[in-house]
Amino acid sequence: MSDPFAPIRAEVMAQPPAERVEYMLDLLAYYLEPVPHFYEGCHHLGLNLANAEIRMLHALDAKRGRYVSLNGLLSARCLGVSPDDWPSNDRVVSGIAEIRKSLARLGLPVTITTWRRVGYCLEAPASFQFEFAAIQAQVGAA
Repeated sequence: MSDPFAPIRAEVMAQPPAERVEYMLDLLAYYLEPVPHFYEGCHHLGLNLANAEIRMLHALDAKRGRYVSLNGLLSARCLGVSPDDWPSNDRVVSGIAEIRKSLARLGLPVTITTWRRVGYCLEAPASFQFEFAAIQAQVGAA
């Protein structure tokens, strides 16, 4: 049986030595952090995305303004799935296309840029938070 953490270990070790600990902490933050408000916010905004794409969007948003590697997005996409069963990186590419389409359809102030063979970067105004839509919906219902 292969090491289930091999892809994550490889991603962390690919970083410059001085940045590895911080990079690993960032990974843990968006893999382990409970994100119900993020999911609810995406729902209230009208983002009709599959859970795998929502997890990729969350991984991008957690590192807003910085690039997330293909492996990092694949790890987020496949959370809870054995690495032996992970699809190819093409699923990340198609997932990003779906996310972009949904963001554009809603006219949200969010862009995702591509760095070929490296990864993707989400850019948005600091005032825009996906979670804020859930909070607004709760306030409006009260």
